[in-house]
Amino acid sequence: MTETIVGIQTFVDPSIPGFSAIIKQRYSDFIVNEVDQENNTVRLTSYDLPVPDPEGIRLREEQLQAKEDAEQANREMGDEAKLAELAAVLDNDEETMTQIKKMIDSYGNDVEFVNLKPQDDKAKRTMIHKVVKERFSGRMISETSEGTMRLRMHKKKDDFDRRGKVKYDVWKDMGGEFCRFCLFKENRETMEAINHLTSTLRVPGKVFTFAGTKDRRGITSQWVTAHKVKAERLLALNKGLRNMSLGNFSYVAKSLKLGDLNGNRFMITLRNVQVDSVETLNRSMTSLRDKGFINYFGMQRFGTGSVGTHEVGGAILRGEWEAAVDLIMRPRLGEGPDLEKARKHWAEHKDAKEAIKLFPKRWVAEYQILWSFQKAGHQRQPFEALNNIPRNLRLMYVHAYQSYIWNHMVTERIALYGADKPVVGDLVAIDKNALEAEDETMDDNNNDNKGSSSKNDSHVRAKVLTEEDVNQYTIYDVILPLPGFDVIYPTHAIGTKYKELMAKDGLDPHSMKRGNKEYSLSGSYRSFLSKPENVEWEIVRYDQTDIPLTLTDQEMMEGKPQAERVPDGKYLALILNLTLKSSQYATMAIREVCKQDTSAGFQATLNTADSKANSTVNSTAASPAVTPAETTVETPAATPIAMSGDGEGEEYGAGKRSIEQVEGAAPEPEAKASKD
Repeated sequence: MTETIVGIQTFVDPSIPGFSAIIKQRYSDFIVNEVDQENNTVRLTSYDLPVPDPEGIRLREEQLQAKEDAEQANREMGDEAKLAELAAVLDNDEETMTQIKKMIDSYGNDVEFVNLKPQDDKAKRTMIHKVVKERFSGRMISETSEGTMRLRMHKKKDDFDRRGKVKYDVWKDMGGEFCRFCLFKENRETMEAINHLTSTLRVPGKVFTFAGTKDRRGITSQWVTAHKVKAERLLALNKGLRNMSLGNFSYVAKSLKLGDLNGNRFMITLRNVQVDSVETLNRSMTSLRDKGFINYFGMQRFGTGSVGTHEVGGAILRGEWEAAVDLIMRPRLGEGPDLEKARKHWAEHKDAKEAIKLFPKRWVAEYQILWSFQKAGHQRQPFEALNNIPRNLRLMYVHAYQSYIWNHMVTERIALYGADKPVVGDLVAIDKNALEAEDETMDDNNNDNKGSSSKNDSHVRAKVLTEEDVNQYTIYDVILPLPGFDVIYPTHAIGTKYKELMAKDGLDPHSMKRGNKEYSLSGSYRSFLSKPENVEWEIVRYDQTDIPLTLTDQEMMEGKPQAERVPDGKYLALILNLTLKSSQYATMAIREVCKQDTSAGFQATLNTADSKANSTVNSTAASPAVTPAETTVETPAATPIAMSGDGEGEEYGAGKRSIEQVEGAAPEPEAKASKD
C-alpha cells in the first residue's frame, strides 16, 4: 500500500525541500497528552489522593441535619395533624379522605388503593407527593398508574426498590460516583491497559470509560473514569503496574464517553535528521504553523498490506459479498510466516475447519468469516459470513472507501485550483461550529475521522460558493464531502471527478443508499486544510543515538533533569510540539514538514537502514560521523520518514509491520482497525 494509491500525493508548500528523519526510535520520541473538553492538557503531575471539599462537607452536614430535624418533627406530629395536612393539599375532598382513612385503618385490607381526582397543576401534584413522602414515609406511597395518581399502603418490596440508593450519599460527599484519573502509559494500547485494570481489580469492563484510544508505540496521558472505584484502590495498583501509572485522582459526577475531548497535544522527536540546512527546518515548521497541512486521511486508515481496507469497502458497497470475503482472506506479503501459511492454506483448500486452526483469534475478520463457513458447512453465504464480523469493523471498510475517494479529491482540488484561496463552486459549512462538533463526536478513535454516521452528520449543511460570497471565506473554510446520500458536491470540475473516480469502482456518488441500512452511507464533510495549534519547535544536536531528548510527565514529576544539549553533536534532531483536533492525523502534519512518504513499505526500508547504521555507530566508536551541517543531503521524494501512526487508535498504523519485525512481536490483525 502506497500513498499514491490512496490519494496522498501533494503538499501545501512543495517549494520547501524535504528531509529524512527517524521517528519513534524511542517511545519517548512520541509523547501524546490528551486535551480535554475544557482545553486543559492532561498530564500526570501527582499521586495525591483527593482532598474532600470542606465547604461541600459543611453544606452536606447541614442538609443531613435539616433532614433529621424534619424527620423528628414528623415523628412528633400526630396522625390527625398529618391527615389534616394531606386533606389541605387534596382540597379537603371528604370522599377521598374517607377512603384514605379506611385504607390506613385496615392496613390496605379493605381498600387496596385510592385514586385521586385528576390534577392538571404540576406544582399541586408535586406537593401531594411531597406531603405523602414526608408525613407518611414507610406507611403510604404516592404513585402514578396508567396516568392516574393514586395512594396505596407501603409494601416490603418498596424497601427492596430503594436498597440500591442507600450508599449514594457516600459518593456524593466525595464529589461524585466516578473517580477520574490520569492514565499514563508506555508502549500499551488504551484497551490493553484498561483490560489489565479490570482483571486486576476483578470488576466488569464497563466500570472504566475514556474519551479516546491512544497510540501503543509512544508515551501517552489521558483521562479515565471508574464507576464507584475509590482512588485508594487505584493508587495501590501502581506498585504492580508495568509501563503504566495512575494519578491525578478526583471524584466527578459524570463518566467520560468516547469523543469527550478536544484533541491531543503532541511532542514528537525526529532523530537523525538529514537536511540541507537548519534554515530548511525552520522554513518547514514556519509553514506548518502559518499555512497548516493537507488534512489527508493517513495510511493507518487503509492498512499496510497489499490489499487495502478501502478495496474491501468498495466491494461491500457494490454488494459483491463473495469478492469482499475473498479480499479479506486473500494471501498477502509482509504479514509473517504463520499468517502467510494460514492464508495460503485457505486459498488452496477452502477448508474452513482446518484453516480456522491456523488463524489466531485476534485476526477478527478472518476468524469470524471462517467460523461462519465452518458452522454452515459451506461457503455459499458470504453475506452472512461478513455479518459475523463485528459491526464497527464492517463499517470501517466502507468508511475507508469514503476516505480513499476524499483523499483523491483533495489532491485533484489542489492540482486544479491551488491551496491558497477558495474558488467559485467550492463548498463551505453553513454552520462551522456544527462541523467542528461533528469532527469531535463522530470519532471514537480521535485522530481518525470515521467518515460517515447518519446520526451525527445530519446537522452539518454545506453551501456552494458564488461570485458574490467567495471573497468572504478563506481556504480554511473550504470543505469536501465524503460520498453519501445526504451531502452536496462541488459544482466546479471536482464534482465531476467524484463521478469519474467512483465510476471506475462501479459506484455513483449520487446513489449511496443501500438495501442494507448499515451500508447506506449518508456522507459527511471534512476541511481539506488544517492548522495545528500552539506550534513550537526546537532544533538540537546530540551524540548518543539512544539518549532521551525529551522528558515524560513522570520524569518531570520526579524532577529528572533534561538531557544536556551538545552544540557540536554528531546528530541533528527536530523536536516539535503541536496540538491537533481529534479528526486530524499527526503523520500527515509531519509529512508536510518532512515532505516524506509515510507508507509502511518505505518505512520498513528506512528502519532497516537505520538499524544497520546504529549498529555500525555502536560497534565502531572511532568511526567518524558526518554531520548534516557538513554535508548537503539530497533527499528524493520517495525517501521515507519512519512513522508508525498517530496518537490515536493505532491498530494497523503505517509502519506497524516493520516495527513488529524489529521488536519480534506478533503482528496485530490488519482488519482490527479503528473502533466505532
